[in-house]
Amino acid sequence: GRPPSGARERVLEAGLQVLKEDGYAGLTTSKVAARSGQNKALIGYHFGSKDGLVAAVAREMSEAITQELLEGIGEPRTVEDVARGVVHGVLRIMARDEGLARLYFDLASHSIVEPEVRTIIGEMKQGYRDVLKTLLARVKDGPRESLDAEAAAVYLIAGLEGLTLEQLERGESKALKRAREMFIRSARAAVAPGSV
Repeated sequence: GRPPSGARERVLEAGLQVLKEDGYAGLTTSKVAARSGQNKALIGYHFGSKDGLVAAVAREMSEAITQELLEGIGEPRTVEDVARGVVHGVLRIMARDEGLARLYFDLASHSIVEPEVRTIIGEMKQGYRDVLKTLLARVKDGPRESLDAEAAAVYLIAGLEGLTLEQLERGESKALKRAREMFIRSARAAVAPGSV
């Protein structure tokens, strides 16, 4: 027969919670089954494997983060607006659930040695690059060439990753607040047409 309605969503939510608490290495289908109140066979039915579940959780997480960032950014007019919007969006997400940032970096670290996780994290980052490229193409001082827009998106993501990792490692500080502002202001100069 068919699995009960809502079972897939319960498994996804349980998978996210286990990943945030135990990381990729600590995730087992037994833990997810116990946490979701579903059986292990249902995980296989919906996701095929542990990595299939991780990929589905990562996609859901990535879509939710992207949506929250877009809502926070609104309609930017400048590169600086885009940079400020994504920096403050990440801050809001971390204030609500720091575990999402920890999960992102956990998956990124495993992507170096796990081909399946590399595919998952690559998919997430491509989605973020695509969104940023679209935003940057719309602003008045954004890059005009596709390659420049791609480079600008990579620049913004790398800066966000560094700032986020700093916050996770050392917490909020005056220096980190100043570094965020420096990054936001420097984005305008770094991404201006002709500078990339």
